[in-house]
Amino acid sequence: MSFSIGIIGGKGAMGRWFETFFSDAGIPVLISDLDTELTQQDIAKQCEIVVISVPMNVAEKVAGEIGPMLGKDQLLTDFCSLKEDIVAHMMDSTNAQVLGMHPLFGPFMDSVQGQNMIFCPGRGTTWPDRLRQVFESRGAIVRQMDSADHDRNMAVFQGLTHILSICIGKTFQKMGMVPHEAIAYSTPVFRINADLVGRLFAQDLRLYANLIGKNKYVGEVLETFLSSLSEGQQHLLSDQDGGEITFLEGIRDYLGEFCQDGLEESNKFLNIFYSETAKPPES
Repeated sequence: MSFSIGIIGGKGAMGRWFETFFSDAGIPVLISDLDTELTQQDIAKQCEIVVISVPMNVAEKVAGEIGPMLGKDQLLTDFCSLKEDIVAHMMDSTNAQVLGMHPLFGPFMDSVQGQNMIFCPGRGTTWPDRLRQVFESRGAIVRQMDSADHDRNMAVFQGLTHILSICIGKTFQKMGMVPHEAIAYSTPVFRINADLVGRLFAQDLRLYANLIGKNKYVGEVLETFLSSLSEGQQHLLSDQDGGEITFLEGIRDYLGEFCQDGLEESNKFLNIFYSETAKPPES
């Protein structure tokens, strides 16, 4: 089945990455953006699959503008990091097939090999099944989730994770700790955590603000985390009678076999990381 893909917002980082990805897979790709000759209306008229690849705060507006232009033999999909609202909005705006997609990787990856791609079904199966074949043929791992379940999980995977990096960065600031100086005396784990803080603040801050602030489930997750932090503070800073070990053992028992799996996998990461950083500079 021959088809073409149109990417609205195709000159953004993710749009450019996926233009290359789909082109390498032999699929014709058209792009539109603020300064392109092609408009999003042209994309809607000319492409079987239309991908919205714009910031979350304008994605629903774009869906509302082009959705009515699409027919039942087309697919409207997106790359937004939150899915519940945009999938519902796409469903309301069009009679076309609808799919919410979330690539769980950024535009710095060399390929989709081994990377997670989440599909949140909306309407229809023909084009979603075809896209699944494209991603899986290139080595991606495609998993299907309900859009609300997706956002609940992202409240932990993205929201809590990014809040931790932000607050570690704020702690550096409050303590007057200079990361470049600190890592000279640090443990390997601290260095990687510091790198992750730097990685976040080197990118689009509006994206991270939206991933946290626009996910309605983050507040609940943060309350749970703050409760856990309070328990950790109570047991690890105050107990002198062995209660701290009981506290830690309870968590370890819950995590089970993942503890050893995590140790082995993180050792691989650390060894790769330090084998690269230990290489002498090229002359």
